[in-house]
Amino acid sequence: MANRRLKEILDMAIQIKTDAYEFYSTAANTAKDPSAKELLKGFANIELKHREKFKNFDLNEVEKEHHTIKATHDFHLEQYLLDKEITPDSTVQDIMVHVMKREQKIYAFYDNMLKFFTSIPVRNLIEELAAEELEHKVRIETEYDDIFYKED
Repeated sequence: MANRRLKEILDMAIQIKTDAYEFYSTAANTAKDPSAKELLKGFANIELKHREKFKNFDLNEVEKEHHTIKATHDFHLEQYLLDKEITPDSTVQDIMVHVMKREQKIYAFYDNMLKFFTSIPVRNLIEELAAEELEHKVRIETEYDDIFYKED
């Protein structure tokens, strides 16, 4: 039962990463600004790498381990569904703000997932990806601050 649930949750995480990849790829093709295109393509590639980590996670590694998925029916997934409103006229600033918010939501998703698992390998995978999402957000925030809040 726990492994079936774990498989469902990992499949959901793979879908979130696939959606994020598609979002960033579409936004990169939509954006006119070259630096925005480059930024978005970079995030698309990162999402592919994250998706592969989930896809390559070996459930057999935890099959014999005693672990549980804490009971709950609501993952609050609606909190993590993201709008896709980037237009050809979106500025780098608009895109960076959107990316920051998106990365925060994905980090919150992973953080929430940690509440449901006791398996060390699963927790390690989720913690690693959560840390990467937070790192991405901080990177964008730092660039945003450097670009838009320059001291004169």
